[in-house]
Amino acid sequence: MRGFFRMDYPREGGAGGTVVFTNGTIAGWDTGGCFFRGDYADRGMGIEGLLTLSFPNGGTSPTGESIARATVPQRISFRIPNAARANQMVLKTVTGDVTIRLTRVGSL
Repeated sequence: MRGFFRMDYPREGGAGGTVVFTNGTIAGWDTGGCFFRGDYADRGMGIEGLLTLSFPNGGTSPTGESIARATVPQRISFRIPNAARANQMVLKTVTGDVTIRLTRVGSL
């Protein structure tokens, strides 16, 4: 999976960001003040990977929790159930799964 995507979170008030998938590497940011990087691999029809989420200035997590400035980066797993459609990414957080809608913006 390669591409540049828009992300939309389902939490109250809406949130979003951008993400780039290229050659097994993922990177992006969101409107909650989160910057993330990680790796992914194909798993059959889907994709699985690990992300490191950092909030250098504080912010709001994908689950809507407030994150203090300079908090230790969080390590979470994610999956994309259907890489051919690539229309949703599921984050595994400590408080439960968060499903993010992905919209392809362009190819790389």
